[in-house]
Amino acid sequence: MNVTTNRSRAFIFSTILVAMSIASIFVFELKLGLDFTGGARWQIEFSGEEKVKTSKLTEFFNSRKELTQGVQIQRSGGVDSAEFLITIEDLPDAELQEIAGGLKSEVGEFSEISYRKVDATIGQSFKIKSLYAVGTALIGIILFVAFAFRKIPASINPWRFGAVAIVALFHDILIIFGIFVALGYFFGIELNLPFITAILATLGFSVNDTIVVLDRVRENIHTSKGQKNFETIVEDSIQQTLFRSVGTSISTLFPLVALLIFGADAIFFFVLALTIGIVVGTYSSIFLAAPLLVSWKEWADERE
Repeated sequence: MNVTTNRSRAFIFSTILVAMSIASIFVFELKLGLDFTGGARWQIEFSGEEKVKTSKLTEFFNSRKELTQGVQIQRSGGVDSAEFLITIEDLPDAELQEIAGGLKSEVGEFSEISYRKVDATIGQSFKIKSLYAVGTALIGIILFVAFAFRKIPASINPWRFGAVAIVALFHDILIIFGIFVALGYFFGIELNLPFITAILATLGFSVNDTIVVLDRVRENIHTSKGQKNFETIVEDSIQQTLFRSVGTSISTLFPLVALLIFGADAIFFFVLALTIGIVVGTYSSIFLAAPLLVSWKEWADERE
């Protein structure tokens, strides 16, 4: 398959994916987790024979709005499970004990599985630092790529190499965000710190894959000595690195898929984000970043 000749199809496909992801973000909105919003996450399991309904818990907390506000109740472990995740604002221990006593007397006996709280100011700090982390990574990548390819002929412009790498990274990030925002709307999946970790790991993997292709373009530019046109050079570079890129991605996906199937529930969505990121990152490195160089150069030549 000639990638550069058929690049318009890949561009259209990527545009559709990115447009759907942006639409997903605006329509469904981000469902931020406890790490970013602050509050407390209380996981309990009722031990009585009678199945506790979510509506009964909702009624209980609605009667205590002076203690709890913005309560979110979610049954965990399936429709027949007696476990519930209760998200509330951070409460003092005395008020939490008061609520626990009321639950036992009005709803049923239960055991506490876990209780985790994050201060609202800490959650806001996490949110800002996550944005800084992603932004700093993107700026560092474009500067590094431009420096690494500084000896590229002026007619091609080394800054284009950094720019197409960033375009590919934004492409990957937007698609992952779009998928997880949709998952948040339909399945209640939250964006938390492990998700940001997966995003940063995806950035590293994707840019590494992209640089492998772009570095081969750089080498072939020098070895061709002007005997081949730029599109042919880029196509040769893609074909020369295709097996390595796909092989590396597949070998990385094997343990991730194993973790998705056999791993703990606590890391499922972190691993899912990594899996999606590797698949999308490999695609963008081959079908988006390098072909963009060809289209950009053709556009620049036409303007001269």
